[in-house]
Amino acid sequence: MSHDNTTIQSLDLALQKVLTSPHQPAGFRARLLSKVWEEQLRDVQADKQALEQEHAQALERLRKNHVRMQRDTLAMIVGIAFAAGALAHRLFPWLQSTLGPEAATALPLLAVAIGMLSAAFVLPSRSNA
Repeated sequence: MSHDNTTIQSLDLALQKVLTSPHQPAGFRARLLSKVWEEQLRDVQADKQALEQEHAQALERLRKNHVRMQRDTLAMIVGIAFAAGALAHRLFPWLQSTLGPEAATALPLLAVAIGMLSAAFVLPSRSNA
């Protein structure tokens, strides 16, 4: 269905006569745009404040987790060192009877080896946590 240009223009004129826009006070459009702009600025500022607060909370959680991980790691190192020393101490009589005078050299090496082995098993599992 095609209408010619004159029909569309006559319909537009008829609608303009029937539908008139309401009266707007002077400066209405400028005030409206100003209020819309102010509201958008408030929204941006509120979003900015919310994001800054969320960022600060995330940093605090990271700091607490870092301190906890340092404490846990130190406790793990002390525990592993104690276990390695205790095991080496228990094995010293056997080492002394087996190796003789070289046991004094083998004992610290054994303690280090035990500590490194236990750390090799514990640290990879902690890095995934």
